[in-house]
Amino acid sequence: MNIFTETEKLAEAQLQEFELAKINYANLKKAAYKTIPIGTYTFELQYNPDRIRSTAANITPRVLQSRKCFLCSENLPAGQKGIPYGQDYNIFVNPYPIFQKHFTVPATTHSPQLIKGRFTDMLALAKDFPAYTIFYNGPRSGASAPDHFHFQMAQRHVMPLEKDIQHGEIVQQGHAYTISTLNNYLRKNILCSSGDCDLLSSLFTHISEILENFIPSCPEPMINLLTWYSEGIWTVAIFPRRELRPWQFFAEGAGKILFSPGCVDFAGLLVTPRKEDFDRYTPALLADLFGQLTLTDTTWKNLLPCLQTVHP
Repeated sequence: MNIFTETEKLAEAQLQEFELAKINYANLKKAAYKTIPIGTYTFELQYNPDRIRSTAANITPRVLQSRKCFLCSENLPAGQKGIPYGQDYNIFVNPYPIFQKHFTVPATTHSPQLIKGRFTDMLALAKDFPAYTIFYNGPRSGASAPDHFHFQMAQRHVMPLEKDIQHGEIVQQGHAYTISTLNNYLRKNILCSSGDCDLLSSLFTHISEILENFIPSCPEPMINLLTWYSEGIWTVAIFPRRELRPWQFFAEGAGKILFSPGCVDFAGLLVTPRKEDFDRYTPALLADLFGQLTLTDTTWKNLLPCLQTVHP
């Protein structure tokens, strides 16, 4: 049995045997959705109260040190089971889903959420699971467990980004790769595509080194990262950012908005755990919220020439 089939069977079994997942996946079927068009593109909004655990996560060092890591095997909730992926990772059904098929792929050891040295693992995962988009939230970019390395996997063709990339404008192109970007997207972005794993890994390393000069980069550049594999080509989307949360997240009373986006939100599927926020989002409000987190127009203007000089 190959790893893809084994993972599908894991999901079937867990939705029967793992009570927490069984309840939350049933609840997901009741989630409310709406679409907000912004120019050429759209946001899909999902009202999903079960995600408040992640959206509102307190990731201060004090809290992380005082709680048991929920991605470590010894701390798994009753009934949760997984399967190994190679020697360094396990695959688990995510018990707090955004998608009808949603997996977490944590490292087998308790090690920090840092992409360095693991990007090729992400590409391998995408190739082994072509029906899924693989994503990585950096330690200061939406990860609710920044102390334990993990990827996530979601079924393809749900996040708007996957269809939006057809509008990408080329920034740099070589014989076996393309670097492009989506303009007027509210979230500054860098899109890379190639059928060569080593070349793509080299591109990612060079782009990361460039980003260190433009965005907060301790312990690594603040990014949200997604990839998928189709017809022999990997597509990689990088969303550089300068903040984790907007001022409205910390406001009190009527001004508060529980907005703490990660990969999925940057990819156009905005997950909202509170009904009052789901009801109040407008194009102007989304432009304000993402505008506080993504790169400024000035920074982006200075960054683009650097991307045009990137070579693997």
